[in-house]
Amino acid sequence: MPSTDPRPPPAGASLKAKQDFAVGLIKDEQDDTDRRGWDVIMSEACFGELPRTDISRYLHTGEILCGMVIRGRLQSAVFGTFMDLCLQGVCSLNALEHPVHYNNGNRDSDCHRWIMRMLGVFNCFNADMQLVQGGWYMEVENRWIQYDAHSTWLVTMIERSFTSLDAVFNIIRAKGRLGPVNASRLKELEGKYPPYPTWKADININRTNGWHGSGTFAFWLPENIDPAITQLGVYDGIMALSKDFHRHLSRTEMHYAEFFDINRDEKYVEDVNRKIKGPN
Repeated sequence: MPSTDPRPPPAGASLKAKQDFAVGLIKDEQDDTDRRGWDVIMSEACFGELPRTDISRYLHTGEILCGMVIRGRLQSAVFGTFMDLCLQGVCSLNALEHPVHYNNGNRDSDCHRWIMRMLGVFNCFNADMQLVQGGWYMEVENRWIQYDAHSTWLVTMIERSFTSLDAVFNIIRAKGRLGPVNASRLKELEGKYPPYPTWKADININRTNGWHGSGTFAFWLPENIDPAITQLGVYDGIMALSKDFHRHLSRTEMHYAEFFDINRDEKYVEDVNRKIKGPN
């Protein structure tokens, strides 16, 4: 059984000690997924199976942690982006009060397609994730095939609450959380596909009758939140949501760093971001 000792292994610890430490985190995340009743095999390839048993957690500890950090950073980029939009008043935390339909939601509207195209100019959404995962030394057979829950989440929250799509994307570009922009593609889209002024936010977009989760392992973006959080006001609501989200992310990155004997300084964070977003 995995170790329950919360203390990280000392420098130079054996592989077994580092595995024991990391497997505790992986099991906690899997148990959290199981308690919610999520089917984590969706679009996960074999990656969805790796965290399911003690044996596979030990055999693939490094790859699981790499995958968790990659998807954690992808989620962090969209989480921070939406929080920026809410702070600037061009989107609303109220969009988070309803569950998201990740599999078969309404994604056929012109507004949805326009937002997806616009997000596609950012490197965070057009990177070849097979190559990204390969750069983290994940074996081909253990990489996930398709992981777009984070993009579905961001598009849905924008669609539900935007006040001005021009303002939304001006802020996204200015903040730079989604990585470099494909300038030629952006120019083409702005010329050929301007947003229609009649488009309005719809709080009911892409909703489902029940909360089923994203269908992926280690997914931490908020949805179906208690309305009491939004009633705290924008700033306090963001602080509450950020505390919960970054608890998962920080714990994951700490275990990753301990397993691979990495000093988690500022350069480490820059290197992780560069792997996800691409060079500036």
